[in-house]
Amino acid sequence: MSKTAYIVHLIEALGSGGAERLLYTNLKRFDRSRFHSEVITIFSNATHWKEPIQELGVEVTSLDCQNLRDLPKGVRRLRRILQNSRPDLIHTHLWAANVIGRVTGRLSRVPVISSIHNPDHEPDAWDDGAEVGPLKRRLARLMDRWTADFGCDRLVAVSEYVRRSAHRRLGFPLERIDLLYNPIDVDQFQSAAPGKRQQLIEELGLPERSVILLNVARVSPQKGLLHAIRALPAVREKYPEAQLVSVGATVDQYWLSRLKAEAAGLGVAEQLHFLGARRDIPDLLRGCDLFVFPSLYEGLGISLIEAMASGCACVASQAGPIPEVIRHGVDGWLVSPADPQALADAVCLLLADEEERKRLGAAAAASVLARFHPETAARKLEGIYESVLGMPRSAIKQAA
Repeated sequence: MSKTAYIVHLIEALGSGGAERLLYTNLKRFDRSRFHSEVITIFSNATHWKEPIQELGVEVTSLDCQNLRDLPKGVRRLRRILQNSRPDLIHTHLWAANVIGRVTGRLSRVPVISSIHNPDHEPDAWDDGAEVGPLKRRLARLMDRWTADFGCDRLVAVSEYVRRSAHRRLGFPLERIDLLYNPIDVDQFQSAAPGKRQQLIEELGLPERSVILLNVARVSPQKGLLHAIRALPAVREKYPEAQLVSVGATVDQYWLSRLKAEAAGLGVAEQLHFLGARRDIPDLLRGCDLFVFPSLYEGLGISLIEAMASGCACVASQAGPIPEVIRHGVDGWLVSPADPQALADAVCLLLADEEERKRLGAAAAASVLARFHPETAARKLEGIYESVLGMPRSAIKQAA
């Protein structure tokens, strides 16, 4: 017989966001002879990735918390689960899961590592237009900082920018923060179906000669879609066929309404299309003319990396860690964040030069497939688990 390390992956929910997608990609690549995984969610209302994860043979359960006021209840419920399952390690993702997992892990004497997906406590994140007051943000940072100190063995940052931010804002020792870039699921992009462009044009009822500008991100202030909408009139002056297509969760109905009102006021409401969360993103990426990523801040930007892997020419904001991903003029194009005119100029520049778009797209694919391969990331994450558990690679599986 052999001993396999039992890892509980604790995450807020299984919606369509980047952290959830990353969890699926890692679970798909783990060595199951050495690591047994279970996923526990804090909330049960978002299930976009639940079925794909279960199809991997990974059990998914929920603490069934309703809101952040249920955090103490979540700690109690998780403690009961841990008493029965007795895992070797808890790996937490996103703020609520980090808080609950760290406290519960310390009380249950189970080591905890937390992935940090965003620079949540940087000024750019606090000033993104979201309806969250400064008092609530300060309280969130205090709880994040205290629980990290109280019950977290290691942090895993998705970019060097996030690593430095976590050290600066949480006071966590830099030597205990590992850098691990988000991998992409290369299988999806190598098997993307042809002909999606025509299907998309028919689905949206667009003119045959449409120029499709695609953004993949949840609809929230952070993602900067407001500035892409403000850039659209200037783009359409030169390219009247331009259409802006948004793919991503639309749970923030207030912000969605604001974006639609902005588009109506600028006279581009009919050229703005919200598709919501989709599972055919690799196919949609293959069908666009240009990928736009105008985020105000990011942890890394996994949808940007996926677009690059698909061979898209990308225009992105020069925010936070994005220059770690794109080299301006080499494998993509960078513009200042929150600058609609700069965004419009860059989009028009690339739309005018098909050969340049092809060159940037080919360079982007080569770059990210080399740097963000899932096998490499899975092996490095397994090494972090082994380090925290105090087990060398050769001893994680041992004779009983």
